[in-house]
Amino acid sequence: MNTAALLLRLVHIVCGVYWAGTLMFLATLLQPSVTDAGPEGGKVTQALMRRRFLEIVPVMAVLTILSGVELLRRISGGFSAEWLGTTAGMTLSTGALSSLIAFTIGISVLRPAAKREGPLAQQAQQLAEGPERDAALAEVQRLRRRMAVGGRWVAALLLIAVVGMASFRYV
Repeated sequence: MNTAALLLRLVHIVCGVYWAGTLMFLATLLQPSVTDAGPEGGKVTQALMRRRFLEIVPVMAVLTILSGVELLRRISGGFSAEWLGTTAGMTLSTGALSSLIAFTIGISVLRPAAKREGPLAQQAQQLAEGPERDAALAEVQRLRRRMAVGGRWVAALLLIAVVGMASFRYV
């Protein structure tokens, strides 16, 4: 194996583990805990934003996808239809497609909801009891539900991708 292929694999695996692991943790443990915490859960979301969560995870995803596309190009002989039609090729392609769908949901659903939820939760905390605060808290809950559902979809799709990547050589 040449140095470029080794570096591509390392980038793909390390960034992919970070991306998939983070989203699986988020969907199964963190998001439900934030929701259970009610208005106080916004503090956790705000702390994640301060740590650049919404910038770091997409970068990891993009690095995973770009290195994966290049690895797929190399292993398939330049995206050869013949190789992609094999069981291994279809398994790997299914994993790749799952990761692309997961990325799309993450960027178009999860990221915008998370960017809006944190500041809105903070604003709701500062409002006096009344209809305005209730409306803000209801919107926070709606956004959290959206993130929870979207997060579960992304986690499931990334699990499919991980299984595809891990097993394509053996099918």
